[in-house]
Amino acid sequence: MAWAAPRAGFDVVREQRDVVGAIALPLRQAAAETALIARAADEGLGVVLAGQAHLNQLPVAARGRGFAALPFAQPYPLHVERTRMSATALADYAEAFLDAQLSAGATLATTPAHVCDAELSYGREQDLGLAHATIAAWHERQAWRPPPQRPDAPPRELFAGIAVRGRGLVAGSARGDAAARDGVGGAAARDGVAGAPAGGGAGGAVARGRAGGDVVDRLIELYAPLDVSGYWLTVFDADGSGAQLGAVAELALGLQHATGRPVTVSGIASLHEALLASGVAATCAGGGAAGASFPPKAIDGDEVTGIAVEVFHPAILGTVPPGPHAADALEWLFVRHPCRCGEHPLHEPPRRRRAALRHNAWQLAAEARDATRLVPIIDEQRLAARIGRANAIRRQLALAPLQPGWAAVAAAARTRRAAAADTAMRLDA
Repeated sequence: MAWAAPRAGFDVVREQRDVVGAIALPLRQAAAETALIARAADEGLGVVLAGQAHLNQLPVAARGRGFAALPFAQPYPLHVERTRMSATALADYAEAFLDAQLSAGATLATTPAHVCDAELSYGREQDLGLAHATIAAWHERQAWRPPPQRPDAPPRELFAGIAVRGRGLVAGSARGDAAARDGVGGAAARDGVAGAPAGGGAGGAVARGRAGGDVVDRLIELYAPLDVSGYWLTVFDADGSGAQLGAVAELALGLQHATGRPVTVSGIASLHEALLASGVAATCAGGGAAGASFPPKAIDGDEVTGIAVEVFHPAILGTVPPGPHAADALEWLFVRHPCRCGEHPLHEPPRRRRAALRHNAWQLAAEARDATRLVPIIDEQRLAARIGRANAIRRQLALAPLQPGWAAVAAAARTRRAAAADTAMRLDA
């Protein structure tokens, strides 16, 4: 799944339909991108319009102009760990969030997801309540039906949105369980949005979780029963460490194993390739999906044409970071390892922003194709060999080695496969 760079790179994505099945862009930009959305639908590509409900957690002035116009934008910062929403407030928020996506042309909608202080806190409980409310609205509206203007289009889908912090997945269950108890017991009501008695709202699902349970396993238990077509997992502030990326892989692959439904992972930049190689169904990469952070580094202006584009090169499995020697490193890379994307001369890096965007879009699809060529157990070995070669070239160019998370994903996937095989053997015995 490609995060769309408006007015650039779409033709390249369209030509890579064997590995790119959908485009994604922020819902707050949808009003300005109606032509792009319509064109994607005409081409048979799926359309995801990311509602980014977590922006409601920011001060109003910090959310960006486009978000302020959305019907679910709150008039004050939403403190997800302290504000207890009533059942009515949950339903209103969920319906507005769903309707905004569908009316703007989304073919794959998500439930709202917010960034919690701890992964098993009261904020998680409330997100699950919002998920249930969105699912109810989805069925009431029969929202899976194609829009009237496209009656022959495939059915629309609903994914459960899940927002996690990289560090939260490895923080330890004791912290998460304590936060869950504190959040439920100390939730503050707010007039007009909360106002519910202590027993209202999302229903205490997290608070009743098993004590001392592993964070990842508990998240799988909480989200697996939801009546959705799949899961949209956004990882915030991931540091590329082996522990964090291994936990992300455990969560994504565990949800897929438990439910038989696809998981799309967003927010981990170029490391998404390792997840694809290990069997995660899809990733959302490129442009605004690279390296999600909270609070976000920028709201408006992230698509301004004056901003430089870092150029991806497959030989180093990443980009050359800005610096005094960046230009020389790029020239060396493209001379020694020519690029066949067709958007620039074979032995030269792209010189202009548009060419760089189209080059990156082409390489994004090529990398996804290479990562999923065979089966995970073989694709992981192929990627491991590429990681070794990439690090050797990085040493030549005085670049930092690839992050440990590249290798940790495959290790986590092997552990998950071994556990599944052991369970199957015991069941057959």
